Amino acid sequence: MIQNRWSRKRIARFRFVGVAVLAYFPFAARVNADPVTLQWPQPQGKGSSIAITYSYANLLDGTFLLIKPAELRAATEEALRVWASHAPLHFIEVPDSGGLVSDQSYAAEGNPQIRFGHHDLPQLGHAFYPGTDGLSGDVHFASGVPWTIGGNWNYLEAVTHELGHALGLVHDLDEIAVMNPSYPSHRFNQLGSAHLYPADIRQLQGIYGSGVGSVQPLSPAPEPGTSLLVLTGVMTLARYRRRQRTETASAANSDK
Repeated sequence: MIQNRWSRKRIARFRFVGVAVLAYFPFAARVNADPVTLQWPQPQGKGSSIAITYSYANLLDGTFLLIKPAELRAATEEALRVWASHAPLHFIEVPDSGGLVSDQSYAAEGNPQIRFGHHDLPQLGHAFYPGTDGLSGDVHFASGVPWTIGGNWNYLEAVTHELGHALGLVHDLDEIAVMNPSYPSHRFNQLGSAHLYPADIRQLQGIYGSGVGSVQPLSPAPEPGTSLLVLTGVMTLARYRRRQRTETASAANSDK
């Protein structure tokens, strides 16, 4: 979970199949990381490829005023690629299912493992660790925050951090890391600038092993302007072909 850097305490939320635990870490305390060891199933062991499905619940509904759905999608895919570039994680986008976005438990069967969405939150965002509940792995952002790419309310940095939790990573309070919950820190200032730090990579590979994964998004629907251009082009081509056939038939009749 991400917290404002001026908060007195960092708060990490753990979710275990219907049980929520709040742990408080004062800034002065040097603690390692939240005591959680959860991960998505990797039957063949560390270093073997695993597929993780994801979807956009209500994240792309146009609610955020300062950031377009296309930018949200691009930033989310960039965050997925950052994590996949250091471990054999293959993220596969699927159509969304699973009901309204909230912190209420729901059945996991038949639903994506990671769902990106937003709703009213007392913090900037949070994510749920891997598990067997439908809520496990879901990533939520505060609806009332003026999210942008870069700036104080940096969605790219937030989604990269929260996705780490959705993969099983915990807060790292002792090193420079994406998983250090101090926020905002202005590490990513535009699309294409997301990255991990050595501490993040060590923690990720300690769970899943080293390797390279991938991100396989669904083809997004064309923008309305693009759809109109395509439709216009198709109609123009059809008229041209009809005219060409008519002229060819007229020429053939004239030769008779």
